[in-house]
Amino acid sequence: MRNKIFVSIFAVLLALLSVLTLALPKKDFSPNENRMLATFQKLTAETLKSGKFTLGVSDYLTDHYVLRDFWVSLKTVTTLAMGKKENNGVYLGKGHTMIDGFTDADTAQFGENCDALERFVAAAKSEYGVEVKTLIAPTAAQILADRLPAFAVTADALPLFERLGAIPGFVDVRNVLTEHKDEYIFYRTDHHWTDLGAYLSFTQYQAARGLTAAAHEAYAPETVSDAFYGTLYSRFGLFTWRYADTVCAPADRGGVTMTNSKGEQTVSIYSPAGLEGKDKYLYFLGGNDSKLEIETAANTGRSLLLVKDSYANSFLPYLIGEYDRITVVDMRFYAEPVLWLLRDGGYTDALVLYNLKSFASDQYVRFIDLSD
Repeated sequence: MRNKIFVSIFAVLLALLSVLTLALPKKDFSPNENRMLATFQKLTAETLKSGKFTLGVSDYLTDHYVLRDFWVSLKTVTTLAMGKKENNGVYLGKGHTMIDGFTDADTAQFGENCDALERFVAAAKSEYGVEVKTLIAPTAAQILADRLPAFAVTADALPLFERLGAIPGFVDVRNVLTEHKDEYIFYRTDHHWTDLGAYLSFTQYQAARGLTAAAHEAYAPETVSDAFYGTLYSRFGLFTWRYADTVCAPADRGGVTMTNSKGEQTVSIYSPAGLEGKDKYLYFLGGNDSKLEIETAANTGRSLLLVKDSYANSFLPYLIGEYDRITVVDMRFYAEPVLWLLRDGGYTDALVLYNLKSFASDQYVRFIDLSD
């Protein structure tokens, strides 16, 4: 009798949740998961025959099930209770730190990208007289390895950095980041480095240029948000997590005009609107664009071509005082040969800045040496 009562209660609860799932208003976007949710698949003869309709309905109900965030978190908590410290490629490390995994599968493009980068560096020097600096930043998986769970499997990054070190102009920031690994140099819930991590790497970039960076305090870093939950938080799926990240950035000193690929202009490299959504890292540049043109008041007589991934977004504020003009190119969205910019732009400097994981897996870096 007791079992029948429990079964009946469970059946009623399940039916109620299903009704609520169908009846309640639907969202197009999940802030916690940082992705668009499935839309209802149209019923046509073609979608029914192909099976897309059935699959689409299943995805739709899964994405819009009532109290979805609660159920996702409950699943993650259950997984953690069973002793597992990894979910969707993200490890839960010591010190309330989420760390993005780095495996051999993430290095699929590494060799080809290194070869292309080496040819780009040589062509820039021989054809246009521009010495290229390359800064491939280690990720938290390398620098904070002692915070990873004991069973975590990560690719050996040492031979990768040895290969990068053979490329002229390589800027190695591993030592300075390792020296400060107990400080706040990587976000706890996001795969990017923090303002401090970017600054420490900037000191090594300046040293490679034969210059000394000003003290961190000279850039007047300020907190712009203390409620950042990043990409690793979204992937790990523990939406009861309460260890938010703090976003800091050098003070905006003005004198900047930034033009995006659509021809729209702003007077800052910062985007306060980015702080209104979940991804607070959008404060830097407003996100990723194919090409940005930045004019500054530095009056140094130097100009920079920056080829980058999103790690450079929080590094860029430190470059503003070093160059009169900075062209920022993201090869994931930029269609023309990068060498054309060196040919036509009159740049004095060039910098290629990626994090190791994106550089080693990016499908577009291999085209950096194309000249036509």
